[in-house]
Amino acid sequence: MDREFTTVWAGEEVKVKIPEANLLNVIEPHEKAPLSNPEEKLRKLLENPIGGKKLVDIAKPGNKVALISSEFGRLPFTWILAPVVVDILKKSCGIKDNDIIVVNAPGTHQTEEQQQQNPLIPKLWGPLTGKHKLILHDCDKMDKLSYMGETSLGTPVWINKPVAECDVKIGFGELKPHHSAAHCGGGKIVNPGICGRASISSMHKRVMCKGFREFSLGVPDPRNLVRRDQNECAQVAGLDMKIDTITNPVSRNLVDIVAGDVVKAWEAGVKLAQEVWATKVKKKADISFYLPREGEAYISGAFMYTPITADMASKDDGIMIVAVPAQNGYSRQGGHQAFPPKLMRLSSDEMGYKLADGSYDGRDMSLMWQTKKIYEDKTAILATRYPKEAGAAIGFKNITRSVQGALDMAFEMKGKNATVAVVYKHNHMYPIYT
Repeated sequence: MDREFTTVWAGEEVKVKIPEANLLNVIEPHEKAPLSNPEEKLRKLLENPIGGKKLVDIAKPGNKVALISSEFGRLPFTWILAPVVVDILKKSCGIKDNDIIVVNAPGTHQTEEQQQQNPLIPKLWGPLTGKHKLILHDCDKMDKLSYMGETSLGTPVWINKPVAECDVKIGFGELKPHHSAAHCGGGKIVNPGICGRASISSMHKRVMCKGFREFSLGVPDPRNLVRRDQNECAQVAGLDMKIDTITNPVSRNLVDIVAGDVVKAWEAGVKLAQEVWATKVKKKADISFYLPREGEAYISGAFMYTPITADMASKDDGIMIVAVPAQNGYSRQGGHQAFPPKLMRLSSDEMGYKLADGSYDGRDMSLMWQTKKIYEDKTAILATRYPKEAGAAIGFKNITRSVQGALDMAFEMKGKNATVAVVYKHNHMYPIYT
C-alpha cells in the first residue's frame, strides 16, 4: 500500500506516492494553540526572567534605553510586546519617552535607504511608531558604528553607535530554526542584527569549522561556533535582556515567549521551539527529500534550507532529493539578488575563500558554502524544470523532471527496500534523533 503526499509543483498540485513499507520518517510541523494573552505572559516573564535580572532592576531613572527588533518577517511580535516593556519602563523605572530609541536590526538585508522605503517598519513598532526616535541600522555606515571589543574567537564587535551609547539594551526576535545558528533568536539580534559588516563576516565564516554539518541546524551544541560567536557578541555589546517569540511553522501564530539572559533564555526557548519545529525519530533513512512549496519556484531555492534538512534526515551514504521546480527561472529580482549563478558554480573551497576574506555577503555565502559542501559530499538528485545543463553547472549530476521521477531514480540507486524520510510542509523542519 502507498501513502500519498500532496505538494505544489510548478504551480500545480501533485501527489507523490511512497510505499508504506519504505516510509521511515515524516518530518513535519506540530502546530500548537496560539498564546491567548501574550501581554500577560510577557509581564510575568519580566518579573521572573530566565537567568537574568528583572526589568525593574535593569533600568533606572535617567537611563537611555534601546529597544532593538529583528525584521517584521521574523515575527518578533514587537508591535504587541514592545508596548508592554515601554509601559513598565515608564511607570516602574522612571524612564521618559525621549530617553527611549527603537532600532530596526536588519543585519545585511537592507540599507538605511531601503529601510526608509519599507512599509513594514512602522507596522513592526505598532503603537510605539512616532513616539520614540527610530534608528535604521546600516552595517556599511562606519561613521554610525562603535567598537565594543572582540569575542574569544577574535570577532571584532562593531555595533550601531546610538545603541552603544544607551545604558540599557533590550532585544526582540523570533526563535525559529536557522541554517547555521541552530535557531534564530538570542544573540543574533546583535550579530548580525546591529553589527558592522566586518563583525558579520567574521561570525559567518565559523560555519567552516570541522564537523559543522552535524550541529548547524536545530539542536544547540557547544561546538557550534556561529552560535557561540553570536552569544559573545551580544555579551560584549552589553545586551541586558532578550525577548524571543516561538511561532507555529505553518500558521505562524504566536505560541510562546521567553525572556531574560541572552543565552539562558535562548536555550530554554529552543526546547519550546522544538515542540513545533522538530520531529523525534530513531534513525536516518536511505533516501530523504523535501516536498516543495511555491517558494521553490526559483533554482536559487536549491541553495536554501532544503539540502540541509534533507542531509540531516538521510544516512551518510544516503541519497537526498532536492525538489525545486524552478519554473520561474533563477531567482526573484530586486535590490539584493541572493546566490548569483556565477557563485553557485563555484566549489565549496572557492566559496569558503570568499567567505573568509569577506568579499561577498556573509549570510548568503555561508549558506551557499554549507549547501555546496553537502552536494559535494553526498549523492543528490535534483528534480526541476530548470535546464539540465544549467543544473549540471551548479553541481548536480542526477537531474529529473518530476518529484516522483526523482524518487524512482533513488530507488533504482539504493534498491527497492530502501527507507525514505520526507520533510513535509516546511523546509525548516528538522529531525531529532532519540
